[in-house]
Amino acid sequence: MCLAAVTCVAGFIPFGHMVSADGQLYDIHLDWNVAGTSIVIAVASIFLATYMYIGSRQPKADALAEKFCSLHRWAYKRFYLDEVYQYITHRIIFAHVSKPIAWFDRHIVDGFFDFLAWGTNALSFRIRGLQSGSVQKYAFVFLLGTLILLLIMALA
Repeated sequence: MCLAAVTCVAGFIPFGHMVSADGQLYDIHLDWNVAGTSIVIAVASIFLATYMYIGSRQPKADALAEKFCSLHRWAYKRFYLDEVYQYITHRIIFAHVSKPIAWFDRHIVDGFFDFLAWGTNALSFRIRGLQSGSVQKYAFVFLLGTLILLLIMALA
């Protein structure tokens, strides 16, 4: 309810001049041919639906459903858009697009990262002996590396 009220009020805020990239005002106008036709059709449809479905029984609606049975069936099934959507998504997209992508992800991408994990683990077992926990040894290796770098820079 609050969002609807804010939306109704926000529609009257004049911000059309901010839309232009170069700061020029747009010539905004309301096309009453389109708006009027839409309003008339909407109001007429609301009155027609109210007339047809008012009361507990709907004899007018039932009579129209019998008279236009195929149109009623198509409208009742929402023109079979759900069935078309289900067919396109499950039979075409999921089967022919998503399954190959899932196979590629499962075998190629996951395999590559599994190989990286295995390689890191194998390398860690090989270089495990380099870590002794002795700070004096680490400091000695650090200073030795620094001296080697200084020697290389001095000779270059």
